[in-house]
Amino acid sequence: MDALVDALDEMHVALRAAQKSLADFFIELGENQSPPLGDLPGCRDASVRKALSLLTPRECEVLGLVAQGKSNRQVANSLDISEKTVKNHLSAIFSKVGASDRTQAVVFGIRGGLVPIGGAA
Repeated sequence: MDALVDALDEMHVALRAAQKSLADFFIELGENQSPPLGDLPGCRDASVRKALSLLTPRECEVLGLVAQGKSNRQVANSLDISEKTVKNHLSAIFSKVGASDRTQAVVFGIRGGLVPIGGAA
């Protein structure tokens, strides 16, 4: 049982590192650039990949924090922006991926490989 717990802990650490690497990659692209279409890891669905490629690096950050269960206020505090700006980013995300709410947007991000399952808390 201890070996299973250790393995799960190691997997969680690896997922956190992968999520941070992906966020760092998008930040390096610059605030107003879209991620390259072919560089979304684990995404086989061309329509999902295309929609996610429209997200800015900041929108990807917001989506990642929402996937962690953070409220708009917590996202705003984490990114040092206003709640209104978070709402604007979420509206843009919903529009770009065709989601009607936060849950749908996160599911879309998971399907596209942008949001890891069991993401960092």
